[in-house]
Amino acid sequence: MSDGNINVVVRVRPLLPREDTSSECLVSMPPSNPRTTILEIPQSSTFYRSPDQGQRVSGDRNNVADENLKTYEFDESIWSFNSDDSNYIDNILFYERTSPQLLDHFFQGFNVCVLAYGQTGSGKTHTMMGTDEEPGMIPLLVKDILRRKESLVNERTNCQLKLQYMEIYNEQVKDLLLPSGGTGPGGPGGKCRIREHPVTGPYVENLVEYPINSFSSFLKYLEMGNHLRSTASTSMNETSSRSHAILTLSLVQTKFKQNSDDELSDSIGEADEEVISNIKLVDLAGSERLNKTKVFKQQDRMKEGASINKSLTVLGRCINMLSEKSAKTGNTSNIEVVPYRDSILTYILKENLAGNSKTFMLFCISPIDFEESYQTLNYANQVKRVKTSARANKKKITGKNKRSYNWDLEENVNERESLIANNGLVVELKSEVQKLSEELLHLKSNEQQSLIDQEKWNKLTMYLENQSNTVQFENKYLHSKLRQKSAEIEELKSQLTFMNQEVIGVISGIEQDYTDSSKGMFGQIGRNIIARCEIKVNEINEDLDRFEPSNVF
Repeated sequence: MSDGNINVVVRVRPLLPREDTSSECLVSMPPSNPRTTILEIPQSSTFYRSPDQGQRVSGDRNNVADENLKTYEFDESIWSFNSDDSNYIDNILFYERTSPQLLDHFFQGFNVCVLAYGQTGSGKTHTMMGTDEEPGMIPLLVKDILRRKESLVNERTNCQLKLQYMEIYNEQVKDLLLPSGGTGPGGPGGKCRIREHPVTGPYVENLVEYPINSFSSFLKYLEMGNHLRSTASTSMNETSSRSHAILTLSLVQTKFKQNSDDELSDSIGEADEEVISNIKLVDLAGSERLNKTKVFKQQDRMKEGASINKSLTVLGRCINMLSEKSAKTGNTSNIEVVPYRDSILTYILKENLAGNSKTFMLFCISPIDFEESYQTLNYANQVKRVKTSARANKKKITGKNKRSYNWDLEENVNERESLIANNGLVVELKSEVQKLSEELLHLKSNEQQSLIDQEKWNKLTMYLENQSNTVQFENKYLHSKLRQKSAEIEELKSQLTFMNQEVIGVISGIEQDYTDSSKGMFGQIGRNIIARCEIKVNEINEDLDRFEPSNVF
């Protein structure tokens, strides 16, 4: 069990093209303190205090003593206002600062949730989704998950990653991975119902789920969902999100362990532990006001805005109550009075707000809209006091879970009979069935046999699916080992070729040195002989001159 407060991050966006570039930025984040956010109260605000209303320190905007400055402390304060500033952070740098702990928690078996909150047009969708040139948190996170998933193969860990994508539009859940107008398991048009599990909490029933084995397949499903998501143009945002979007990644890690006798083998061994976790990436629709969005007489837009504001209001009420509980009792275990069910959004996020989850909340603010930024920062100040109690979802795979089923064994027959006997309906009707005619008894007998066969085939199917997944992972593991061995062999060949070339070079050098030295030696000997011969010739010539008869007589 790991208790901790919700991690709160604040990010200020740059000016938008439709905004006046001469507008003064009201937000500052001192580079010396990356946790601090300072909001300046403009003179047009009712919160502004003129010098004659109280002592005011003028000059430095970062002076926290100034009565017209509101100072906040969060886990991270992200400055994305001016790209020329030294502390400017774009989407990629933002992800690099926040992602390591998200990935670690996810692969450690904790449920994780990231919520992006803020006024419409404050940069939530840009932060979560990004663009092709500057990808956001979601695509960057999936890319790293797939990279780590592949690296775990060599550690005998099989990872299965699956994707769900839905939106909450006008207080209804819609599956975004179904074609528009299609019929899915949850109902026509992909509309789904919410159920509540006694242990894991609320969940959306029958959402379409796709396995993710490559980044290209993820992008295909993401594009499909984004295309079906409800958006519209308002005065504040040309592509305003009219729904809350929740993208869920589920990860099942099966860890294999070798027996002591097989430690030198390349076999993956037997399944030893299973780790199950999920991460919810939530892009909330922005809060909005009619006098700013200017959607008067547009009934659809007004209904959407009312639904958005309702769900965000309920979310705020839940946060306020949870923060009060945390401040008073230090825990949030008693959550019956928190109004989660008043909104579909809060009901789905019940566990992430105060249950089994590591939760991160990103607040996006405008640099020039004081009222909305002030409200958002105060809200963020409340959120950082909320505590959750996350636990790693791990379980050991026991010998009973590992065994294969022999359907003729007496213990399995008894097990199946026990499953049927425990069926409340069968027990209730047992006395009445005994009074029925032989034909009904015969039909009931056939029905019971059908239930037995169905249970048998369900177990057999599940067993074969598990075995198939294990065999597929074993093949993947062996292929990985084979690639490693092949790479080692190629490296050894390369080293051998290099050594052969070195030996040949050394031999050639020795032969050349020997030849050069031989030539030098014999040349010196020849020169010595010639010199001696010349001396002898000179001596003989001198003797001949001395004994020449003409010279004597």
